[in-house]
Amino acid sequence: MLMSRRVGQALILMCILSLPPILFFSCGGEGGSPPPTSSSFPRFAYVANYGNSTVSVYTVDTVTGQLRHNGYVATGINPNYVTVDPSDKFAYVVNAGSNNVSAYTINATTGALTEVAGSPFTAGTIPAHVTVDPSGKFAYVANYQSNNVSAYMINATTGALTAVPGSPFAAGIGPQSITVDPSGKFAYVVNGDSHNVSAYTINATTGALTAVPGSPFAAGIGPQSITVDPSGKFAYVVNRGSHNVSAYTIDATTGTLTAIAGSPFAAGTFPSSVTVDPSGKFAFVANSYSNNVSAYTINATTGELTEIAGSPFAAGTIPSSVTVDPSGKFGYVINGVSNNVSAYTINAVTGVITPLISAAVVTTQSGPVCMAMTRGTTPVIYKPKFAYVANSFSNNVSAYTINVATGALTAVTGSPFAAGTTPYSVTVAPSGKFAYVANYQSNNISAYTIDSTSGALAAVAGSPFAARTNPISVTVDPSGKFAYVGNDVSGDISAYAINGTTGALVPVAGSPFASEIGLISITVDPSGRFAYVANRYFGAVWAYTIEPTTGALTQIIGSPFAAGTSPFSVTVAPSGKFIYVANLNSDNISAYEINPETGALTAVPGSPFAAGDGVLSIAVDPSGKFAYVANGYSNDISAYVIDQTTGVLMPMTGIPLAAGTNPSSVTVDTSGKFAFAANLNSDNISAYTIDATTGALTAVAGSPFAAGIVPTSVTIVGTIQ
Repeated sequence: MLMSRRVGQALILMCILSLPPILFFSCGGEGGSPPPTSSSFPRFAYVANYGNSTVSVYTVDTVTGQLRHNGYVATGINPNYVTVDPSDKFAYVVNAGSNNVSAYTINATTGALTEVAGSPFTAGTIPAHVTVDPSGKFAYVANYQSNNVSAYMINATTGALTAVPGSPFAAGIGPQSITVDPSGKFAYVVNGDSHNVSAYTINATTGALTAVPGSPFAAGIGPQSITVDPSGKFAYVVNRGSHNVSAYTIDATTGTLTAIAGSPFAAGTFPSSVTVDPSGKFAFVANSYSNNVSAYTINATTGELTEIAGSPFAAGTIPSSVTVDPSGKFGYVINGVSNNVSAYTINAVTGVITPLISAAVVTTQSGPVCMAMTRGTTPVIYKPKFAYVANSFSNNVSAYTINVATGALTAVTGSPFAAGTTPYSVTVAPSGKFAYVANYQSNNISAYTIDSTSGALAAVAGSPFAARTNPISVTVDPSGKFAYVGNDVSGDISAYAINGTTGALVPVAGSPFASEIGLISITVDPSGRFAYVANRYFGAVWAYTIEPTTGALTQIIGSPFAAGTSPFSVTVAPSGKFIYVANLNSDNISAYEINPETGALTAVPGSPFAAGDGVLSIAVDPSGKFAYVANGYSNDISAYVIDQTTGVLMPMTGIPLAAGTNPSSVTVDTSGKFAFAANLNSDNISAYTIDATTGALTAVAGSPFAAGIVPTSVTIVGTIQ
């Protein structure tokens, strides 16, 4: 038994470790991508989710193209489009169900969205699309049902919107999409029900719109999306009803549109969106009902489209739009029904798109429709900062700073910090501002603020917060709005809303939510849609959907899902596609694919996968390429390469690697450079460097690092730069 040297102490760890073995989402259009510049590193991506009124936030890896979950925010009802202003300071979302525009400031360092004072701003009826002119002075919204365009002046300091005199401006019937040419002189609106394009000149001082002579210009059947190429010479319109793309030349003086020879050009079934890459060489069309993307080369002289060899390229279910990153290296397809984003590399010579091997698919919230990206002078870089360890027998939390170069741990001044009785699990909010500890025997949650400079912990006012009987696991959702606590003996889940200013916890309406006695580990998937609970008594995983506004849990149909014997830890891969469960008494890992629509689990081929003796914990690195398992009885760490298409685990050579005595918890830092394991019976933390290519582990100099008595959980705080 792991706890043999603590025999006689009536604590929970003794008991635990002696257990027997087709809805379509319209997206409108994509504005022309700006040409590459010295500041064309993609940094953050934002996806509007029509289905549950949220915007998902991601960071962008400039080398691999991987999208990495970075939380979400609530919007108005049924957000139909998201755009970012040219300064990358503000994001705007049109909400078709609440007839308004949500405005946010963008944190340049973290990508976090904060709603602008006065937001949301009134729009017309069923706003379908929003764009910002190249100067960043004006925003325009196409209102589908009121048949007009709302125009706004943008406050350059706050991002707030003020109606332009004369707004709204008349459009055709059913305006679906609006774009502004790169010169900022002209605006174009596709009218889906009158099958044409309205063209306007823009008053550079006031932002007012005046119809161009000859407007509107004929399009195909059911035009839905319009874009202008980066040179401002050509405009492209996808026609949903006639399954093609209308192409036009733009008169640089008048803004008049003239059909290009050969137009319209064939597309797939019910195309919904068109975009042009930053080089102006290629155009991409999302075909909603043929579940693919048509790709074309653009004749730089005539604007004529020629379909690229191999086109169309497969996408997810009901793709609604395509976004090309500011560097032009990567393409992203938003799949409205499969609730994910397909990622591709773009061949700079041919325009052929190829699914990313490292991160071909990443999940979203419900019903994604569109993506917008920011750019900057530097790429996003994650760095580890602090580590926190829950020490179950000394009733405290050890805190450390992490050396970003070596991974070595140094105790924070004042560490350890007092917790409740038998603190078993520790977690940190995504903001890095708050830490939470589940205290098993005092039936409560300790909450702390984290000093951003020193890493020191200070109790939140009102802490500790009551939980149910024997809280054993705590997690915070990716938005940082909700905390969830698994209560072992009462067999339920306490849910709390987190005060974003103070870190205080307030019970969610309906909490606690039913599960079963024996609950041991709880996690939330990276998109924030689903929660999963491992139950050691029932050998199963309970699954729930999360209501994004209230945080309430609803059990998923088919839940619970069978696991191995005494499942002890559950984690979700960074893509949100796979889930892994560490089974203590069957010495293996159960792997599942997550249904992106329902959250239900299906076993991965070959699951379960063999591990060491007494599997207690599993972690996946941020790239989603490697998994690490703490084997509590064999005192080592197993490591695997993850097949990112299937989720299959493949053991690494030279593994397992020795740890301390009875490793109980393993985690990987936010940079993916280091792994840490809490060792129950040697009262310390093992630290390892991770080989970025192979995933192999090497002990950090000075490891292991002293902790308190019986460390059971370790978590990491990182920063984004």
